[in-house]
Amino acid sequence: MRRIVIALAASAIATTMFAASAAASGPAPRGKSTIEIECTGIGAITVSTPKPEKSKGAAQIVGQKGHGRPVSLTFTLTDLRTGTVLVSETESFGGEKAHAKQETTQCSGVFAEAPASVFFEGAPELPPGVEPTDIIKASFEGPVVIKH
Repeated sequence: MRRIVIALAASAIATTMFAASAAASGPAPRGKSTIEIECTGIGAITVSTPKPEKSKGAAQIVGQKGHGRPVSLTFTLTDLRTGTVLVSETESFGGEKAHAKQETTQCSGVFAEAPASVFFEGAPELPPGVEPTDIIKASFEGPVVIKH
């Protein structure tokens, strides 16, 4: 079951957060989704991310010039009814020294909140202790290199 939860989390993560190459800034192009994130010293910003099959690691900032590339992100799935963390995984991007000399900003966000029956749709069963009506929150946090 843990492998299924991790696989679903990875799929949801790839779909929404810091994917693909940065393009010229502006509104989210067709085929991309947007998500609001909170970054220390910057505040709330909206980023545009493409579909997971095009993932490369950067997200375009919407409405202004710039993009962000994560150094590492911790992804967490939480059952809001019980407060139970179902999965918490950290993924590094670009190798351990890829961003060693670049300034980073701590960013976080919630990229999905849905009933467990929807979030885990297609899984053979729900995680232990999770009811179909429980709300599952998928969130992330980590250091990001932001370029303007």
